[in-house]
Amino acid sequence: MEEHDMPSPTKIELSPEQLAEFAAFYEGDVNPLVGLLIRAGAARDEAQDFAQEAMRVALTNWPSIRSPKAFVRTVALRTLHRSWTVTRRDIDTGKRVAQDAMVATFDANEDVHEAVRLLQALPEAQRVAFALHYDGYGHAEIAAITGQHPDTVRSNLRHARQKLIRMLNRDSARKEAHHGP
Repeated sequence: MEEHDMPSPTKIELSPEQLAEFAAFYEGDVNPLVGLLIRAGAARDEAQDFAQEAMRVALTNWPSIRSPKAFVRTVALRTLHRSWTVTRRDIDTGKRVAQDAMVATFDANEDVHEAVRLLQALPEAQRVAFALHYDGYGHAEIAAITGQHPDTVRSNLRHARQKLIRMLNRDSARKEAHHGP
């Protein structure tokens, strides 16, 4: 992390003039900063959170900042980038866990490539919920792991089962049509 990403470990006392200067900067720049983050790809609520965090860091470092606009944009964009990195890592981990669990659900006689194909056809939330359920986790535990509401987990599991059944039935019917029962 860059030194300006983290608040100073010591408490910084601002003079009334510095505090007024920061307040004026904040009022004039927070909305344009949110707009920049949205244009960079953040959702509105994320952009607002990241802009507030950047402004908080700016306030704690205010006496040492030479270019406040550049400073808050650097902090906000780095925060956005870090959140994307964490999200990508979590998604990749979820995909691997779900794929491993789905492959394990099929008998040794089943085609592993077919299992992976079926798994990949599920939306990610359904795939992850199904994999965790197969590993023995309950709805509340899956909700805690994924950050979803338990009702959402139940819905994802129901939809995953329904979709897998439809795909398996469709594939079975297709195979019987080509090869007989």
